[in-house]
Amino acid sequence: MILGAIHISERVTSLWVADVGGDDSRMLINRSSPISAELHNLGRLTALLTAELEAARDVGAVNIEVTASRSLRGTRLLRLLDRVARASGAGGVQLPGSVASLAADFLAVTRPRTTVLDGPVAVARIGEGSTGVAVGAPGRPPEWVGSRPLGAAALASRARFTDPPHPDQVEAAVNGAMRAVGSLALPAFSRLFLATPVWAMLQRLCGPRIEADAARRGVDSILDQTADDIASWLGGEPWQARLLPATAVLTLALADLTGASVEPCPADPVAGRVWLAGEHLLASGARGTV
Repeated sequence: MILGAIHISERVTSLWVADVGGDDSRMLINRSSPISAELHNLGRLTALLTAELEAARDVGAVNIEVTASRSLRGTRLLRLLDRVARASGAGGVQLPGSVASLAADFLAVTRPRTTVLDGPVAVARIGEGSTGVAVGAPGRPPEWVGSRPLGAAALASRARFTDPPHPDQVEAAVNGAMRAVGSLALPAFSRLFLATPVWAMLQRLCGPRIEADAARRGVDSILDQTADDIASWLGGEPWQARLLPATAVLTLALADLTGASVEPCPADPVAGRVWLAGEHLLASGARGTV
């Protein structure tokens, strides 16, 4: 079944369309537009939302879910975009909670890998505003979830990153990330995956299995590089490159906390939410520290 999802965050609006099966999915469209969610951009965001809904339908999407970051809750901009989504036949803009988002990412990462994974595994997610981890049996709803309100964009803002970041700004970010992530008391797991929009760039920077020392080397290697330099070097978009330094710092904190290798990977958000709905996670109530 071909399904679509549009997510509006504070800095980027993303479209995903996927052909979702029972245990796997195939991505048909995956693109992002770096338009900040501010009222003066209402015209651009309205045109983008309308165009992306049409693009999803053009490739056969039978249902398109529109979501937004919870940081936009109650804003006039979100109320106006909600009207646009409803008028376009997509229903209103939803604001998924941390538990649901982490559980969806957990299923998106682990369900296609159930034949090669044993025992409890962990899936971390570094978003713009928060970092979270879910732990459980592969392919099933997680048994434990936890998050902290410090994502890549929030960390970069708190540490006052310039472009490129100064060494003292990076050290402040490392200290802040260690404190925030270090307060998560994770249960035991065998492998730690990381879902992040910059997973491919992070993998090129630090490797496919990132231990704390590799993450530190990655952070140090981009200290003198601007976002444009990083995008040119690692092959990503400039908006992704702006998130990469703080994402690498948070990866360092995760590796240091757990003593495990962090494995960056893609996560199909369309499939994850479909599989989550099928599992009725929210009705069963996952325990955690969100």
